[in-house]
Amino acid sequence: MSENLTQTQTEELQARVEEALEALRDRARALIAAIAAHAEARLALEAAQDDLEDARARAIREGLEGRNEAQRQAELLERTREQEEALRGARSVYRVAEANLEMARVAWAVEREALRALTALLGEARA
Repeated sequence: MSENLTQTQTEELQARVEEALEALRDRARALIAAIAAHAEARLALEAAQDDLEDARARAIREGLEGRNEAQRQAELLERTREQEEALRGARSVYRVAEANLEMARVAWAVEREALRALTALLGEARA
């Protein structure tokens, strides 16, 4: 194969390797950003879970003990509605961050494999 590549073709291949390398760097930066966003979303989700648990405990301490079970559950839900909504929102953000992280990982892996293939071709062309 190396005998069939001209100097121009070799230079074009080298340019493609450099483009692929830059694309891989871009994907790496995107992956780093996705990892950071995922970590932030996880922390926010955990904080929302903690806030909900605190609100539930506070509502129970504030006197839900004397009512029947249905009344307690209804009042507990009412007193913790804001925290429940925050938790649902945090879960949604976390799920999106997980999906974005996975897409960034796949994109990075594809670019890495493309760079490996181009580098191998360039190595053959130079041999």
